[in-house]
Amino acid sequence: MQSARSDSDSRELPPDTVGHAAPRVPGRQLVHDRLREHFLLPGVCAGLEELVVSRDKFPQWMLADIQRELDALFAALPGYRFCGARFRGEGLDFRFPNLLEAEPDSIAVGPAVYTDADIGEATPVRCLQRGLWLAEAEGVRFGLLIDVETHYHGTFARLEVAVPPGAPGGAFAARLMRRLRAAGEAAGCYRGKVLTLGYEPDISDESPPMLRVERIAVPSREDIIFPEPLLELIERNTLGFARRVEALATLGMSGRKGVLLYGPPGTGKTLLIRYLAGQLAGFTTFLVSAQQYSLLGEVIAAARLLQPALVVLEDVDLVGADRDGPRQHSPAILNELLNHMDGLAPEARMLFILTTNRPEMLEPALAGRPGRVDQAIEIGLPEDAERRRLIRRYAGTLHVDEDAVVTLSQRIGKVSPAFIKELMRRAAQGMLDRMDGLADADMLQFDDLERAIDDMLVSGGKLNARLLGAQGAMGFGVGD
Repeated sequence: MQSARSDSDSRELPPDTVGHAAPRVPGRQLVHDRLREHFLLPGVCAGLEELVVSRDKFPQWMLADIQRELDALFAALPGYRFCGARFRGEGLDFRFPNLLEAEPDSIAVGPAVYTDADIGEATPVRCLQRGLWLAEAEGVRFGLLIDVETHYHGTFARLEVAVPPGAPGGAFAARLMRRLRAAGEAAGCYRGKVLTLGYEPDISDESPPMLRVERIAVPSREDIIFPEPLLELIERNTLGFARRVEALATLGMSGRKGVLLYGPPGTGKTLLIRYLAGQLAGFTTFLVSAQQYSLLGEVIAAARLLQPALVVLEDVDLVGADRDGPRQHSPAILNELLNHMDGLAPEARMLFILTTNRPEMLEPALAGRPGRVDQAIEIGLPEDAERRRLIRRYAGTLHVDEDAVVTLSQRIGKVSPAFIKELMRRAAQGMLDRMDGLADADMLQFDDLERAIDDMLVSGGKLNARLLGAQGAMGFGVGD
């Protein structure tokens, strides 16, 4: 966009330059005058009041992609002019009808103001908040303005295209608006990323929701400490399905699938989701937690636009409880969820992963019907072999004698990975207390582990043990 003339350029412009039909009068700063210079030419437009204006409004999450499309559009039109705007009076919006005003207190040329849109990449997209382009394309002189406005109902980008009267101008404006809307709906800035949907802070929930990129640390397969047959089952029903979804579609099979992951808290379901999201190349992931269930319809609509998509419904029992049970407080959201999972066309490339700690509470029409949930997989408490791996993993850089690992695994019995992680941290803290600092702190003694076990499972009582992920009588010398 280096070839654009800025609003601070006060030189006279040659009358024959594309997009600059008349000399600019030095010192004249009204946007109105820019429009006159651009449009009031023989055979183009006899008066600014003849201009035909097309208008469209876009939600905030489309801004980054629309900005990139605008950059590409005007990069191909080297004769364009651009300016920002400032308001000398009050009560005027940045719209073409108001730009026609030539009074001293009307809209004047001013600085361009930008904000950065975070799209989860090293460099954000620099999005214009208010500005006007004047250019010529396909033999049509046109003006295009953008104004990003925030009010009670949220933040919107308003675009207007002004063209001279006549069929060529009208057809050009319609094509341009379609191009910009298609760019916004394609959401190329967000495709293939991990997203959540939510409202802007302090904005009415009647506003359109925002897309936010979630930066997640993607674990490796080695970080998922499950029994190998269990991990292979999960991968077949998720990663394997995703790899073959196009081939399945050519065979007339549905491209949508639902997987339910259930089990006690702290067993690694969230870590597993992050691993799967990182491995699903080409898929856009939507994370839906308790705060986003009210936006379920918007999530599914965005997932349709950005498919192939993975939609993760965390703690689905919050809305998916048995409709006749005492814990169903959101029947409307449950019905919406069922309808959306049913209403997807067979050609939709959609993978749903539902997680719950309480599978017994789920509505049978959700969890017991193929086409909504096609595979339920239990993520249980780790067995002895997995507990040993977890102990070594969560010891960090500290060395733990192998005999101590074996003994500890048997000593704690069936506990969650989250419990083991906290146990190793407390043991490390006890080691530091014993050694009074970090000097030579490289090996845990079994006494350090015993003190941590006592705090977590004995001295803290049964409630503390349950809160920390040790269920029932586990952790008191009980084996597997």
